[in-house]
Amino acid sequence: MSVTVGRGAARSGQIDDAFAALARHPAVISFAVGAPDPALLPGALIAAAAADAIAKYGNAAVQYGLTQGFPPLLEQVRKLLSGRGIGCQAHRLHIATGGSGALHNVCMAVLDPGAVVLVETPTYGPALKVFRSHGTRTVGIGSDEFGMLPDALDAALALHDTAFVYLLPTFHNPTGRTMSAARRRQLAEVIVRRGALVVEDDVYTDLRYRGARLPAFWSYAPDNTVYITSLSKTLAPALRIGITVLPDRLVEPVLALKQGIDMQTSVLNQAIAAEFLDSAAASAHLDHIVAAYAAKLDAVTTALERHFPDEFSWTDPDGGMFVWVEGPADFDAVALAMPALEAGVAFIPGAMFFAGDDAPRNAMRLSFAGVPHAEIDRGIALLAGVCGAR
Repeated sequence: MSVTVGRGAARSGQIDDAFAALARHPAVISFAVGAPDPALLPGALIAAAAADAIAKYGNAAVQYGLTQGFPPLLEQVRKLLSGRGIGCQAHRLHIATGGSGALHNVCMAVLDPGAVVLVETPTYGPALKVFRSHGTRTVGIGSDEFGMLPDALDAALALHDTAFVYLLPTFHNPTGRTMSAARRRQLAEVIVRRGALVVEDDVYTDLRYRGARLPAFWSYAPDNTVYITSLSKTLAPALRIGITVLPDRLVEPVLALKQGIDMQTSVLNQAIAAEFLDSAAASAHLDHIVAAYAAKLDAVTTALERHFPDEFSWTDPDGGMFVWVEGPADFDAVALAMPALEAGVAFIPGAMFFAGDDAPRNAMRLSFAGVPHAEIDRGIALLAGVCGAR
């Protein structure tokens, strides 16, 4: 069994501070920030949806609303999820303030100090910070190119009194990989047999550039899974629309805690999202950004082939926003983060995405979505130069 335990990486420090200060500089080509391309955000479409929302709902769009969510948006979300094979009951839906807000709400309802959360190796770094903010222990479970290892999960669930298992099965952040359907079934069998809870983070699923959509993990264990998605990657992060499908036992505690946090997510933002999703423009916008991001991913992998030393390897995702690059054992991405910034390119060291303090230092996460297409080849060439000069 491959297991690591710790309060380790992904904490704020000098590298985070450097990225915050320098990656915003126009001269830096940043593969560090996992955000949409500003040029692809649909400002004009959102303005039109806002006007439609005010015209349709009047002052109700700027009033307090239901904690569960704005009913017209909940109806649009049911249609959205149905297209993903998720046919949940209406009362199990909840609109949160972004995907991060959805995760926080669930953590508040489930986690106590000292609780154990099982995560993939590697996993989404900011989620580790969320879990630690609740006083938990995070346990990294061995994973391969198909996802978390079922036998390792089974052994960890037998060993630990686990609050939940956190998974990013589709276009994983940071690796970009997608868990196979067979692996999803195998893990779901373990989860159901052990009576465990899964939190499935599925915010990238609509950014598919090739291949067929796989069933959400939720489909294999709907009563044991919290399903989280959002509109931040496909519509606009600033609207802060997170979507949660909750098991029955968590509906009441999550909504009660939500009332104590912010009462409800912005009704106006929800009304705008509802109008957008109900418009003909929504499908065309998704097609547009998928084509643009697919071209960027092709540019990244082509540039890596052209510029990087032979001893490096990388993932070739079917979608999402991330490529995971690994160097030889003696390659130290953490040590090269600042020299890379000084050379004009930013990335996130892979060590920031592991649960344990003994995280490997030879990997990098490259986020390509926000990089202008014309700068991708030059940015990869600059990064290759830094890596080759180590």
